[in-house]
Amino acid sequence: MKALAALILAMAGGAAAGQTLIVHYSERQGVHYTNPQGQLAGDAAKPVTDALAAAGIAYEIRRTPAKRQLVLLNENSEPACMMSWVSMPGRDSRGKFSDVIYRDEYERRLWCTKMVPDDVIKRFNAALARQPK
Repeated sequence: MKALAALILAMAGGAAAGQTLIVHYSERQGVHYTNPQGQLAGDAAKPVTDALAAAGIAYEIRRTPAKRQLVLLNENSEPACMMSWVSMPGRDSRGKFSDVIYRDEYERRLWCTKMVPDDVIKRFNAALARQPK
């Protein structure tokens, strides 16, 4: 019986770990935007995609208006992160924040749904910390 329970837990963990993380961004010139080749670019985008790749986290980038990103956070229906949000009082109750990905007048972070496993955020943060400053 214990072996069966361990197998079920291992399979559940594998499924969660195997999910693709959806990373949403809105057009913000210079910070995160779609370049003429149709790819994500910008000062905040590069550290995010570099850290995701270094951490071995499967991800998909989606251009999504900021208001829709807030709806997705509230729905909490999939593992997803919103690029370049500021951690403010009350926001951490609606989702999880990464370490700082970009600094302008604010410290900007990924703001993730609660469905994103803590270990995924920890792996992302560790890869982010290893990036040259």
